[in-house]
Amino acid sequence: MTLIMWIAIGVVAGCIKRMVFPGRPGGCVPTLVLAVIGALIGGYIATYFTTGDLATLHPAGFGVALLGSILMLLVAAKLRI
Repeated sequence: MTLIMWIAIGVVAGCIKRMVFPGRPGGCVPTLVLAVIGALIGGYIATYFTTGDLATLHPAGFGVALLGSILMLLVAAKLRI
C-alpha cells in the first residue's frame, strides 16, 4: 500500500511540474518516471530511518517522497541545460 502511495505522489508531482513548466523540453512520460523514481527513493529513505517497515503508512514517508520527487525533477532540469 505504501509503495502505491509513493507512486501516486510521484505522478501528481510530475503532473504539476508539467502544468507549471509546459514548454520545457522532455516529454510527459520521462517527467512522470523521474518523479516516481524520486518519490520511491525518498519514501524508502524515510521509511528506513523512521519505521523500517514498508507495510505501514507513515506521514514522514509521504513528505520525504514528495521532497525526493521534487528534488529528482530539479536535478533533471538542471542537467538538461
